Amino acid sequence: MSNVLNIVEPTNYKEASQFKEWRAAMNEEMESILRNETWDLVELPKNKTPIGCKWLFKPKMNADGSIEKLKARLVAKGYSQQEGIDFDVTFAPVSKLNTIKMLIALASKYNWELHQLDVKSAFLNGELKEEIYLVHPEGFVKKGQEHLVCRLKKALYGLKKAPRSWYEKVDSFFLEYGFHRSLNDPNLYTKYNKQGKIILISLYVDDIIITGDADDLIRGIKRLMTQVFEMKDLGRLHYCLGLEVCGDTGKTFLTQGKYARNPLEKFGMDQCRSAATPLQ
Repeated sequence: MSNVLNIVEPTNYKEASQFKEWRAAMNEEMESILRNETWDLVELPKNKTPIGCKWLFKPKMNADGSIEKLKARLVAKGYSQQEGIDFDVTFAPVSKLNTIKMLIALASKYNWELHQLDVKSAFLNGELKEEIYLVHPEGFVKKGQEHLVCRLKKALYGLKKAPRSWYEKVDSFFLEYGFHRSLNDPNLYTKYNKQGKIILISLYVDDIIITGDADDLIRGIKRLMTQVFEMKDLGRLHYCLGLEVCGDTGKTFLTQGKYARNPLEKFGMDQCRSAATPLQ
């Protein structure tokens, strides 16, 4: 976008060996924020104090432990917010791991396809009712606007209420389009078509798993969600929440090989000879 600035290398990031890639990730994050109309630039009211923000950097990993891409996230310093003034309810439920395993088991039994969607910058979709002001992100201050602050219209990562705002937004979306929320898991949604076929959706923050035999509903909800949210269709489910999902018709194999490799690499045991049992 034209209104995203090319930032100058900050001195406190010089230790990053891949600064150019991180800078591109920062630009991508700012593009998403501006495209989503997350804030308005305004003058700070006399009785208000803006909260700070910072950049966080983290690589997104593949199931085999390799780096998929570099992610930069603009995070508000929400620890300075005061309960009752800047936020109220903060709890946001996430799908139970047993629910996700149940969907995988049903898909395996009935030969349903497992679809996975990823919401880009999910928390930026949550709408704020509170009056919150944010300082300019480091490296993205336009000349002549140094005296202005960001009046937040939508949630930002790091805010106390950001997870709750996102959940309320996506929950109202599913209910509006005729889905029923499970009484046992508030992140499990179901819907039947006219032929009695079903679609099941499990939501874990920004990871969405879809399965069922109602192909028309699956295509329809995918199309609707990409119109409302900025999303990426990851195709068939292969890796989610540390679970690697492999399988063929009627057979599904779950493994957590990456979780097993991490402690081995941490303690220098990854090159050791393996044993058939852990008896030794």
